[in-house]
Amino acid sequence: MDPLEPTEDLLESLYVVNKVAKRLADEATAAYDRGDVTESNVQSARKDALYRTKTAVLSRIVANDPTSVVGEYHSVHGDTWLLLTVNGWEFHQPPYAFGSELTDRIETANDRENPRDVPYVRDAAVERSDRSLEEALVDLADRGVNANDHLARPTVSGARDQLVDVRWSCLR
Repeated sequence: MDPLEPTEDLLESLYVVNKVAKRLADEATAAYDRGDVTESNVQSARKDALYRTKTAVLSRIVANDPTSVVGEYHSVHGDTWLLLTVNGWEFHQPPYAFGSELTDRIETANDRENPRDVPYVRDAAVERSDRSLEEALVDLADRGVNANDHLARPTVSGARDQLVDVRWSCLR
């Protein structure tokens, strides 16, 4: 795993990817609720890829310098999450996503068995950047993390079994 330096530019791109993933989760659910199978599948596939991209970037940051990351275990709706703070940027991550080798390298403010009870409410509307998703994805790809590589498949099934390409064209 090639390490990544947690620069402000990298963290801003990661923030944008994370925010868009949250928005896509909401859009996938809304499309499913209105019966739009194609849109739901596209948004869900992209959301999953963006979250895997986030995990890849955070893993490489921890591998580079675990002291640059501070963690705190949170209990959110009965699940334990690891809140990672890197240079003032915060990202929730399931602890298992890194594997114990990396998770054990992160200094945490509390114990996993005693997570802080946090009334976490996902708010996709709060913005800390005006960077576009395309700009963020290109920035991460230039650093060796291509979101298209984190898609489960480059296509998803749509209505009437049509195949829909879900790759981001800016990364092809």
